[in-house]
Amino acid sequence: MMRQEGRVMKVLAASVVATGLSLSALQAGAQERVLRMDDGLQLTLPEGWRLDEAGDNPFDATGRRRVHLVCETPACKHTQETCTFVLRTKPVAGANDAARLASLYESPLTRYARLKSVLKSTSKDAEIRQDLAIRRIGERDWYVVETDARHNYKSGFFAETVIDGTYLGAICKTCETGEIRHQGGQQMLMSLRSDKTRSAALR
Repeated sequence: MMRQEGRVMKVLAASVVATGLSLSALQAGAQERVLRMDDGLQLTLPEGWRLDEAGDNPFDATGRRRVHLVCETPACKHTQETCTFVLRTKPVAGANDAARLASLYESPLTRYARLKSVLKSTSKDAEIRQDLAIRRIGERDWYVVETDARHNYKSGFFAETVIDGTYLGAICKTCETGEIRHQGGQQMLMSLRSDKTRSAALR
Protein backbone atom coordinates (compact mmCIF):
# COMPACT_ATOMS: atom_id res chain seq x y z
CA MET A 1 0.00 0.00 0.00
CA MET A 2 2.81 2.43 0.91
CA ARG A 3 4.63 1.65 -2.36
CA GLN A 4 1.44 2.32 -4.34
CA GLU A 5 0.93 5.68 -2.61
CA GLY A 6 4.55 6.54 -3.32
CA ARG A 7 4.11 5.80 -7.03
CA VAL A 8 0.96 7.98 -7.13
CA MET A 9 2.81 10.90 -5.52
CA LYS A 10 5.67 10.57 -8.03
CA VAL A 11 3.21 10.61 -10.94
CA LEU A 12 1.52 13.75 -9.56
CA ALA A 13 4.86 15.45 -9.01
CA ALA A 14 5.94 14.58 -12.56
CA SER A 15 2.70 16.03 -13.93
CA VAL A 16 3.25 19.29 -12.06
CA VAL A 17 6.82 19.57 -13.34
CA ALA A 18 5.71 18.75 -16.89
CA THR A 19 3.20 21.60 -16.91
CA GLY A 20 5.71 24.04 -15.46
CA LEU A 21 3.64 24.61 -12.30
CA SER A 22 4.29 24.18 -8.61
CA LEU A 23 1.92 23.52 -5.74
CA SER A 24 2.84 26.88 -4.23
CA ALA A 25 2.03 28.62 -7.51
CA LEU A 26 -1.37 26.93 -7.67
CA GLN A 27 -2.12 27.99 -4.11
CA ALA A 28 -0.96 31.54 -4.82
CA GLY A 29 -3.26 31.68 -7.84
CA ALA A 30 -6.25 30.74 -5.70
CA GLN A 31 -5.33 33.31 -3.05
CA GLU A 32 -5.06 36.10 -5.62
CA ARG A 33 -8.79 35.78 -6.33
CA VAL A 34 -9.64 36.86 -2.78
CA LEU A 35 -9.82 40.63 -2.39
CA ARG A 36 -9.20 41.67 1.21
CA MET A 37 -10.35 45.09 2.34
CA ASP A 38 -10.32 47.07 5.58
CA ASP A 39 -12.45 46.05 8.59
CA GLY A 40 -12.02 42.34 7.86
CA LEU A 41 -14.14 42.32 4.69
CA GLN A 42 -13.27 40.14 1.73
CA LEU A 43 -14.67 39.30 -1.71
CA THR A 44 -13.89 36.46 -4.10
CA LEU A 45 -13.17 37.61 -7.64
CA PRO A 46 -14.75 35.60 -10.49
CA GLU A 47 -12.47 34.12 -13.14
CA GLY A 48 -11.22 36.82 -15.49
CA TRP A 49 -11.58 39.70 -13.02
CA ARG A 50 -8.59 41.58 -11.67
CA LEU A 51 -7.80 44.47 -9.37
CA ASP A 52 -6.94 47.68 -11.19
CA GLU A 53 -3.98 49.54 -9.71
CA ALA A 54 -5.14 52.16 -7.20
CA GLY A 55 -2.07 54.40 -7.29
CA ASP A 56 -0.25 55.96 -4.35
CA ASN A 57 -3.33 57.27 -2.53
CA PRO A 58 -6.21 54.73 -2.27
CA PHE A 59 -8.46 57.26 -0.46
CA ASP A 60 -10.69 59.62 -2.39
CA ALA A 61 -11.70 63.12 -1.30
CA THR A 62 -14.55 61.90 0.91
CA GLY A 63 -12.36 59.61 3.00
CA ARG A 64 -13.74 56.35 1.64
CA ARG A 65 -11.68 53.34 0.59
CA ARG A 66 -12.08 52.51 -3.11
CA VAL A 67 -11.03 49.47 -5.16
CA HIS A 68 -11.64 49.29 -8.89
CA LEU A 69 -12.06 45.90 -10.59
CA VAL A 70 -12.10 45.12 -14.30
CA CYS A 71 -13.27 42.06 -16.22
CA GLU A 72 -11.03 40.64 -18.94
CA THR A 73 -12.93 37.55 -20.09
CA PRO A 74 -13.72 37.07 -23.80
CA ALA A 75 -17.35 38.06 -23.12
CA CYS A 76 -16.20 41.25 -21.39
CA LYS A 77 -14.49 42.42 -24.56
CA HIS A 78 -18.05 43.28 -25.61
CA THR A 79 -19.65 44.17 -22.27
CA GLN A 80 -16.60 46.01 -20.81
CA GLU A 81 -17.75 45.28 -17.27
CA THR A 82 -16.21 47.03 -14.29
CA CYS A 83 -17.03 47.25 -10.57
CA THR A 84 -15.90 49.76 -7.97
CA PHE A 85 -16.26 48.96 -4.28
CA VAL A 86 -16.44 51.82 -1.80
CA LEU A 87 -15.74 51.30 1.89
CA ARG A 88 -16.53 54.19 4.24
CA THR A 89 -14.39 54.66 7.31
CA LYS A 90 -17.18 56.16 9.44
CA PRO A 91 -19.45 53.49 11.03
CA VAL A 92 -23.19 53.57 10.34
CA ALA A 93 -25.24 54.20 13.49
CA GLY A 94 -28.05 51.83 14.48
CA ALA A 95 -29.10 48.95 16.69
CA ASN A 96 -28.16 46.29 14.11
CA ASP A 97 -27.22 45.97 10.45
CA ALA A 98 -30.85 45.70 9.29
CA ALA A 99 -31.74 48.97 11.05
CA ARG A 100 -28.57 50.63 9.77
CA LEU A 101 -29.33 49.63 6.18
CA ALA A 102 -32.94 50.80 6.42
CA SER A 103 -31.78 54.17 7.77
CA LEU A 104 -29.86 54.96 4.57
CA TYR A 105 -33.06 55.82 2.67
CA GLU A 106 -35.80 56.08 5.26
CA SER A 107 -37.03 59.46 3.99
CA PRO A 108 -38.44 60.38 0.56
CA LEU A 109 -35.79 63.09 0.23
CA THR A 110 -32.86 60.70 0.62
CA ARG A 111 -34.47 58.25 -1.82
CA TYR A 112 -34.96 61.01 -4.38
CA ALA A 113 -31.36 62.16 -3.95
CA ARG A 114 -30.11 58.59 -4.46
CA LEU A 115 -32.09 58.07 -7.67
CA LYS A 116 -30.95 61.42 -9.01
CA SER A 117 -27.34 60.53 -8.19
CA VAL A 118 -27.32 57.15 -9.97
CA LEU A 119 -28.98 58.58 -13.07
CA LYS A 120 -26.36 61.33 -13.25
CA SER A 121 -23.61 58.73 -12.76
CA THR A 122 -24.95 56.64 -15.65
CA SER A 123 -25.55 59.04 -18.54
CA LYS A 124 -27.67 61.89 -19.81
CA ASP A 125 -31.29 60.76 -20.34
CA ALA A 126 -30.65 57.49 -18.46
CA GLU A 127 -33.66 55.70 -16.97
CA ILE A 128 -34.32 53.64 -13.84
CA ARG A 129 -34.40 49.96 -14.82
CA GLN A 130 -35.13 48.59 -11.33
CA ASP A 131 -36.24 50.94 -8.59
CA LEU A 132 -34.40 51.42 -5.32
CA ALA A 133 -35.29 48.53 -3.00
CA ILE A 134 -33.77 46.14 -0.48
CA ARG A 135 -32.80 42.87 -2.16
CA ARG A 136 -31.31 39.70 -0.74
CA ILE A 137 -28.00 38.85 -2.43
CA GLY A 138 -25.99 36.01 -0.95
CA GLU A 139 -26.12 36.11 2.85
CA ARG A 140 -26.88 39.82 3.13
CA ASP A 141 -29.54 42.43 2.37
CA TRP A 142 -28.53 45.18 -0.06
CA TYR A 143 -30.14 48.41 -1.17
CA VAL A 144 -30.09 48.02 -4.97
CA VAL A 145 -31.02 50.27 -7.89
CA GLU A 146 -30.33 49.60 -11.58
CA THR A 147 -30.15 52.08 -14.43
CA ASP A 148 -30.52 51.78 -18.19
CA ALA A 149 -28.23 54.01 -20.21
CA ARG A 150 -28.69 55.56 -23.60
CA HIS A 151 -26.79 54.20 -26.61
CA ASN A 152 -22.97 54.19 -26.30
CA TYR A 153 -23.06 54.52 -22.50
CA LYS A 154 -22.81 51.89 -19.77
CA SER A 155 -25.82 50.89 -17.68
CA GLY A 156 -25.33 50.76 -13.92
CA PHE A 157 -25.91 48.45 -10.97
CA PHE A 158 -25.63 50.23 -7.63
CA ALA A 159 -25.72 48.24 -4.39
CA GLU A 160 -25.12 49.14 -0.74
CA THR A 161 -25.00 47.12 2.44
CA VAL A 162 -23.93 47.51 6.06
CA ILE A 163 -21.94 44.70 7.63
CA ASP A 164 -21.00 44.87 11.30
CA GLY A 165 -21.66 48.61 11.15
CA THR A 166 -19.41 49.19 8.14
CA TYR A 167 -20.84 50.68 4.93
CA LEU A 168 -19.90 48.96 1.67
CA GLY A 169 -21.10 50.21 -1.70
CA ALA A 170 -20.73 48.65 -5.16
CA ILE A 171 -20.92 50.49 -8.48
CA CYS A 172 -20.93 48.14 -11.47
CA LYS A 173 -21.13 49.23 -15.12
CA THR A 174 -21.72 47.26 -18.33
CA CYS A 175 -22.42 47.74 -22.03
CA GLU A 176 -24.72 44.68 -21.94
CA THR A 177 -28.25 45.52 -23.14
CA GLY A 178 -29.96 42.16 -22.58
CA GLU A 179 -32.13 41.12 -19.67
CA ILE A 180 -29.28 39.42 -17.79
CA ARG A 181 -26.65 41.93 -16.65
CA HIS A 182 -23.98 42.42 -13.99
CA GLN A 183 -23.52 38.71 -13.27
CA GLY A 184 -19.88 39.13 -12.25
CA GLY A 185 -20.71 42.00 -9.91
CA GLN A 186 -23.54 40.13 -8.23
CA GLN A 187 -21.33 37.06 -7.89
CA MET A 188 -18.85 39.18 -5.93
CA LEU A 189 -21.64 40.54 -3.72
CA MET A 190 -22.72 36.98 -2.96
CA SER A 191 -19.16 36.12 -1.89
CA LEU A 192 -18.89 38.95 0.68
CA ARG A 193 -17.55 37.72 4.02
CA SER A 194 -16.57 39.42 7.27
CA ASP A 195 -13.83 38.16 9.58
CA LYS A 196 -15.62 39.90 12.46
CA THR A 197 -18.84 37.97 11.88
CA ARG A 198 -16.96 34.70 11.51
CA SER A 199 -15.01 35.27 14.73
CA ALA A 200 -18.20 36.12 16.65
CA ALA A 201 -19.89 32.94 15.42
CA LEU A 202 -17.02 30.82 16.72
CA ARG A 203 -17.26 32.18 20.26
